[in-house]
Amino acid sequence: MLEWGVPPDDPLPRVIRPRSVLFALPAAGRRWSAGLRAAGAVALAGGGVVLAGHADVALFVTFGAFAVLYGEGRPYRVRAWVVLTAAALLLLSAGLGAAAGSLGGNVVVVVTVVAVLAVFVVDALRLGPPGALFFALVCGGAMVATEAGAHPLPLLLCTALGGLSSALVSMAGFVADRRKPERVAVERAVRAVDAFLRAGHAGAEARHAAGSAISAAWGAVHDAGDRPELAATLIAAHRRFADASGADDETPLPLPRPAVGYRLRRSATLRSHAMLTALRVGGTCAAAGALSASLGLTRPHWAVLSTLVVLQQGTDRVRANVRGLQRFAGTAAGLGLFALLIQLAPTGLALIATIAVLQFCIELFVPRNYAVAVVFITPVALLAGGATASTPVIRDRFVETALGVALAVLSQYLVAPNAHRTTFRWTESRVRAAALTLLANAPAMPARRDLQFELEGATRAAVDSAHNDLAWTRRHWPAHAALVHLGYDLLAACWAAAPGERLTDEWKQAFQPAQTRRS
Repeated sequence: MLEWGVPPDDPLPRVIRPRSVLFALPAAGRRWSAGLRAAGAVALAGGGVVLAGHADVALFVTFGAFAVLYGEGRPYRVRAWVVLTAAALLLLSAGLGAAAGSLGGNVVVVVTVVAVLAVFVVDALRLGPPGALFFALVCGGAMVATEAGAHPLPLLLCTALGGLSSALVSMAGFVADRRKPERVAVERAVRAVDAFLRAGHAGAEARHAAGSAISAAWGAVHDAGDRPELAATLIAAHRRFADASGADDETPLPLPRPAVGYRLRRSATLRSHAMLTALRVGGTCAAAGALSASLGLTRPHWAVLSTLVVLQQGTDRVRANVRGLQRFAGTAAGLGLFALLIQLAPTGLALIATIAVLQFCIELFVPRNYAVAVVFITPVALLAGGATASTPVIRDRFVETALGVALAVLSQYLVAPNAHRTTFRWTESRVRAAALTLLANAPAMPARRDLQFELEGATRAAVDSAHNDLAWTRRHWPAHAALVHLGYDLLAACWAAAPGERLTDEWKQAFQPAQTRRS
């Protein structure tokens, strides 16, 4: 008989206290370089447009400059490509907004559609921060600017220029330390494994943290190309994590993240986290925008964007509610900063420098406290969209933010309130299916990679459930944790198996679904 590595009384995922997140300002490592890149992307492109004699459209470079945020942490070998891909999608969003604005389209409908598509893709691919927001923000900003009289061609050219500037600036660190991103990822994985082993293999959540760090590090190593010394370090950490033995030169390198097609296809079901999140975002954003328009507010897409900010991360109500409060408080303070900047009336290069400083502050505070970051995001969004510091504009921005946040918070309890239970069960079925596929194909590397991906999703679903419904999660956690441990035990067994060796039938029996369905 096999003995599974399930610790007795596996602790539930930690439940965060909203207060600790709301007011916290934790250290997030050195962010100066990231902030300087965000500022540089705006300054380089915007300054060039101003010096070329087109100061009236220079702020539109901001739409494309958001692309630099999507390259942070990626190895330099692929970073420019990632940033250019984000820039192309931002340009597409701006083009859609400009076309809709020229044709008199409904801003609520257009921005909501972009938000839904962006949320689904970002969630399904697990791209992480900065998420779907900027695609919808750029679409709405371009649409409103076009409706106000801006010509689409200069707007799109400036957006493209901002994207190109982002790609160039994002590679600045290559000269100083070309291997830093992948080295940092491997060091993070080694620390996570050490922490897991020091804790005595305590709990599925701790095992997930180490496994996720290893998976992310392998993705970075593959993206970086030929890095044998980093691969050797990571193999040693991976082996300690798996508690497997074997010679380094006989160990095949794990594959990076699953293909884009796999990640999108697996989420194309009403039970997936990505689909449930996107549908909730779509319904609530449409309601917020429609209500804003019916009240006669000037920019109903602002309500849509506030709703999106709260709901885009998924089914975790605790974190979403905190994000909503942070959005509201940060916007209130940001409107004061916006009014001050308009009174100072910077123009030309001074205006571009102001936006660059704001971008620097955004990047500095986003991973630490979203409320502080929103103080700087608000004037950037308003200035780029051509807003003025009139009383109606400031009032409507405040009201629409409050409306969007309130509807987003309510929708979590009214629209698919048990979505976390659905994804909790769905991720279990995905783990079982991936494990059985792996067992049917010997310890094949693609199947191992897919099982690791599904295990990460299962633990994330458990964290969401613990935050939303602790009593329900407590009842179902033992079986869920046992399945997660079983999955990691299978991956460890694959590491220890000889090439081409098939595992025993006991593994298949262990992953068969339970006969009784849980309520």
